[in-house]
Amino acid sequence: MRRPQRRRIPQRRRLFVGCEGESERGYGAFLTRLIEDQQLAVHLDLVVLQPGGGDPCGIVELAARRIAQKQKSRGEPYDRKIVLLDADRLGAVPERDQRLFQLSRRENIHLVWQRPCHEATLLHHIDGCERLDPQSTAGALRELRRRWNDYQKGMSANRLAERLDLDAVHRAAAVEQDLAVFLTEIGLVR
Repeated sequence: MRRPQRRRIPQRRRLFVGCEGESERGYGAFLTRLIEDQQLAVHLDLVVLQPGGGDPCGIVELAARRIAQKQKSRGEPYDRKIVLLDADRLGAVPERDQRLFQLSRRENIHLVWQRPCHEATLLHHIDGCERLDPQSTAGALRELRRRWNDYQKGMSANRLAERLDLDAVHRAAAVEQDLAVFLTEIGLVR
């Protein structure tokens, strides 16, 4: 009698996702729920990169150190390395920006720029708001709260899932190029 074959579970791809703050970590946890719902073989290792002080270069430097530590302790490299960053401080110190881009290329870290901030990216998830283009962090937060009156920074995956779904992620990906690359990489967007 033949033994029944065991169902093979595919090895999950491990991705490092560096988060500028708790808001990004909550969003990453929300994406993890969608990944599980879609039964994708992907694991997001969400790491808050604090203290980064909002300096994009400092955040990427910290990401490179955390990646090295985690890869050493685990004994295997990440399949992909991503850092979510607000663009509102980009350009403030051109020398730091240059270092940031050199470091991200050298370490093969994909930068997902949120222009100008995370709240603007969330705004693009809301039906009818995809083309809004707030020019400042304060403007993005104001526009988001007009449409999502109980929005708070640092929302959990549960709270985000009350308002967002896979269709919302697709809306945002249609206008957020860096986000679309990341979402395609993890299989939520084709």
